[in-house]
Amino acid sequence: MAFLELTNVRKAFAEPAAVDNFNLKAETGEFISFLGHRAGKTTTLRMIAGFEIPTSGTIVIDGKDMTTVRLTSATSAWSSNPMLYSPTSPWRATSVLA
Repeated sequence: MAFLELTNVRKAFAEPAAVDNFNLKAETGEFISFLGHRAGKTTTLRMIAGFEIPTSGTIVIDGKDMTTVRLTSATSAWSSNPMLYSPTSPWRATSVLA
């Protein structure tokens, strides 16, 4: 069994769906990249992380079905705006968020 497995995952906020019938199997130690313009990359990563619940399909991580698991503990987010932490080093910026 793969460490991370997405089976027929769909997320629809409206039509067309942001993610439609997405399948992925990733073993421990594999490096995966998502590429494409308006291809559902962020939505897929948010579903894997538990920030979004798929409209349909399953997400299994290390053998546990995580499809309906919502985050309940404190989490932190990293800004995609690099100027927010400039000229701070990545290590200093990370310690501020931790």
